[in-house]
Amino acid sequence: MSFKKNILSSSIAVAMIGSVVPAFAEDDAIEEVIVEGGIRASLLKSIDRKRNATGVVDAITAEDMGKFPDTNLAESLQRITGVSINRSNGEGSQITVRGMGPEFNLVTLNGRQMPTVGGRSFEFGNIATEAVSAVEVYKTTDASMPTGGIGATVNMETAKPLDNPGFSGVLGGKAVMDTSNVNGDDVTPEVAGVFSNTFADDTIGVLLSASYQDRDNREQYAAVDNWMPRSTPEAGWGNDNITDNNTREDGMTWYPQNAGYNIADNSRQRQNSQLVLQFAPNDSMTTTLDYTNSKVEFEGERRGFGIWFGNAATDTATINENGTHTFVQEPGGDYANNLARGAYQNRNESLGLNIEWQASDNLTLTFDAHDSSAISEGMGLGNDAYLITGNTSASGFDDPAANTANIDLKNATYASSGIPVWDISFVDVDGNPQAELQGSDIGSLFAGIVDNYAENEMSQYQLDGVWENAGDGALQSINFGVAKTEQNFKSTGADSGQLPAGWWGYSAMFWEDDMWVKKSTDGLLDGFGNGGDFPVGYYMDSTFDEVAAGYENIIDDVEYWGQCCYAASWPAELGGKLGAGPIDTDARVNEEVTSVYVQANFEDEFNGMPITTVAGLRYEESEVVSSGLETPVLDMAWVGGNEWSYIRAEEQSFSEGSGSTNEFLPSLSMSMDITDQLTSRFAYSRSLARPPINSLRSTTNFDGNPKVGQRKVSVGNPQLKPYISDNIDLSLEYYYDEGSYISAGYFKKIVDNFLVSTTTKETFGDLRDAYLGERADAARAEIEANGDAVRDPNLHALINTNQGAATQDQILPNATDPLTIFDVTRDTNAETGNLHGWEIAAQHMFADTGWGVVANATIVNGDVNADRDIVDFQFALPGMSDSANLSVFYEKDQVSARVSYNWRDEYLNGFDQHSSPVFNEAYSQVDLSASYQVNDDLQLFVEGLNVTDQVQRAYVRYTEQLIRGSQYGPLYNLGARYTF
Repeated sequence: MSFKKNILSSSIAVAMIGSVVPAFAEDDAIEEVIVEGGIRASLLKSIDRKRNATGVVDAITAEDMGKFPDTNLAESLQRITGVSINRSNGEGSQITVRGMGPEFNLVTLNGRQMPTVGGRSFEFGNIATEAVSAVEVYKTTDASMPTGGIGATVNMETAKPLDNPGFSGVLGGKAVMDTSNVNGDDVTPEVAGVFSNTFADDTIGVLLSASYQDRDNREQYAAVDNWMPRSTPEAGWGNDNITDNNTREDGMTWYPQNAGYNIADNSRQRQNSQLVLQFAPNDSMTTTLDYTNSKVEFEGERRGFGIWFGNAATDTATINENGTHTFVQEPGGDYANNLARGAYQNRNESLGLNIEWQASDNLTLTFDAHDSSAISEGMGLGNDAYLITGNTSASGFDDPAANTANIDLKNATYASSGIPVWDISFVDVDGNPQAELQGSDIGSLFAGIVDNYAENEMSQYQLDGVWENAGDGALQSINFGVAKTEQNFKSTGADSGQLPAGWWGYSAMFWEDDMWVKKSTDGLLDGFGNGGDFPVGYYMDSTFDEVAAGYENIIDDVEYWGQCCYAASWPAELGGKLGAGPIDTDARVNEEVTSVYVQANFEDEFNGMPITTVAGLRYEESEVVSSGLETPVLDMAWVGGNEWSYIRAEEQSFSEGSGSTNEFLPSLSMSMDITDQLTSRFAYSRSLARPPINSLRSTTNFDGNPKVGQRKVSVGNPQLKPYISDNIDLSLEYYYDEGSYISAGYFKKIVDNFLVSTTTKETFGDLRDAYLGERADAARAEIEANGDAVRDPNLHALINTNQGAATQDQILPNATDPLTIFDVTRDTNAETGNLHGWEIAAQHMFADTGWGVVANATIVNGDVNADRDIVDFQFALPGMSDSANLSVFYEKDQVSARVSYNWRDEYLNGFDQHSSPVFNEAYSQVDLSASYQVNDDLQLFVEGLNVTDQVQRAYVRYTEQLIRGSQYGPLYNLGARYTF
């Protein structure tokens, strides 16, 4: 939805607040209660940080202890100029700053770099806000700051007891009401407390904070998993029924592999705690010991239902001018149900010691050390356990036209707000057409489990010093320091692969017919222009445990396996039961970074205008050692239809690699007060961000299943260099009244060593391809001679028949088959990119009225955009987009209220398996909050997120090639906060 269109929603919300406020203000009995630490106080604190900085800095501060403005730090940060957020499960999760995505932004906790698992992007959803006193976004860097933030360095500050002498405490509770919830609790709790006290004449301080949040919600989404590129005419199809409007010179078309609707019921519990101990025996020394812990547990059950094409002969198709198949009808398509269950746990811990010592009148030394860890692991059955059931026409592939499936993208509203609409005709277990699907017609195909574990342990030691010049001259002080950071990253994965479990109708007997319950799709995905009413207005549902029990009965039934489909059984190490099996990947990376810096700070005047200058140099070197265990692939089995699987060795092999880098990073920042109200800034710096730590592995991974056209291998590279960025900033800021300002800034970034995922065609050992060998060629010729279209299912069946095997047996390659060609992807440093843009911000507080407004906009451009028409690999930067924010607030007497509108333009989200660009469409959201101060200690409040119920949409290349459309719902919190 466009920026202008959603202004209406914001205006309505503002009007609602305006109509409520007088009702509170007229209550004379409580009008002596004044809101002292509210939105206005928070904005004033933030403006002070921005104005007093030498570089370009924005901040959000807590309105009071334990009262950060939002329940999610990312939701707060999106209101800062130049900051956009990525959302996960309807909540803010990661940030993009000035077009630089999450991997290019460093997040620190009290100045300390925190470990993450896999990449280097921080997950804000793991951290509660109650213990956070401020978040600062440094858009320019200096030599004293840790590296990693090309876009920005974001520092989260936590409260410290000696900063607030005496006893203070806050208790808060919320009722969390997610309007999307169906199967969980409609109201879930969130509780938090912060307690701080000082002793022994304020020389000893103790602070303890803890929080717990429980949230249940439902996500609805439509998806097309794969848009398959086709570079040749639709050979063998009923071409008289194909309407081809393609105007592309290369003739390329894209064909949907499937289309489905999904319902995911999620449950999340988040726990945070922090203990801070401080000791200041005298005025010259303060020692701080702190421990921070966070844990998030997430469980979800997903029901997916839709159709799957076998890449077969098509009855009817329409191709638009972009080469997109906007309508496809194919005989023999599968109707599939996917019941899935997944659970994982994320844990973060940090133990830190900080000693600040005033060694002399001129010298201050600070030593800081911390050990931190981040762990992510699957729980229960694993990260993803899936059971595929459904219905197909095939009862031996003798009647491939008994059912017909189609996908329709032609709905008039689709291009701007719609989802794919699909339809299918059903058959019974004997392959006979019938009007509706019955429980007796549902069988099984595959099951599988993925279970991953990742951990990152970090140790960091820093010694910093400040020498202050007691004499005359422009030089005010010199900062210097040395630091060492070591990370040990480990990632393991267990993947059962797609374990065969019957073939559709053959296995229907293993479930009771009445176990399947018919449920209506009325209202499903009704947030989209063509959702809520579908040709197949129902789906067959059951429980995960009931379906899993049927799978295990299939596995144990030896007689059934002899009669039916595959000669192969499930791996013996699984004990014939559902499980992820042994670990098949194990990658480890050790990274050590040593740095040293020096920085001089000057204050002077030019024609009576005060000038502050900070000039510095940082040197940083890194050493990387990678190792890992790999499970070699011995063969590729053609399981049936277009399904394939790898056959792996029982023993693992070892790999290792190493790399090193060193960089000099100069920086210069200047600010000049042209008048008492007008400030100008200039900054130049060279900054770096290191590659995702999992990209530094030395292992080779065979990704997914080796379906035809999807044979993918990814190879790690421990010799990757860091991204290097030369940054220039110019800004002008006009502070014309208390709490009010206007600012405009220009920035430019020239980034070297961008990672490029290059893909080459390669073979591996003696892995051969049964799909292209002599047996396959002979079967194709025989099918065509009979006047039939060649389809993967009938090709597989005929190869088996010709070699005297059961039609559903898996096919292994032989010596006459050609070597398999894989698409091998490696990350390399190969590109230079340029970004530039403008940031405009304004804040105004209307005197004596209680009203205020905050608005900003960011415009980002560069030579790193994706070209949606290019077919081959291209370099482009994900995340770059324009953004805008508008907040209107009212705060007077007992009442505080705010409505916020956030808009982010369309942006590149990455590339799919065929190197096609994937875009997230423009998205906007309106959030509300209001509070009422009952007395000096008690406050009541309400919060609303996404109150206009917006949906999210992502597509491949062109808007009609939808890949995912997600619908959540508004989230409301009703709570109280009591201050001691």
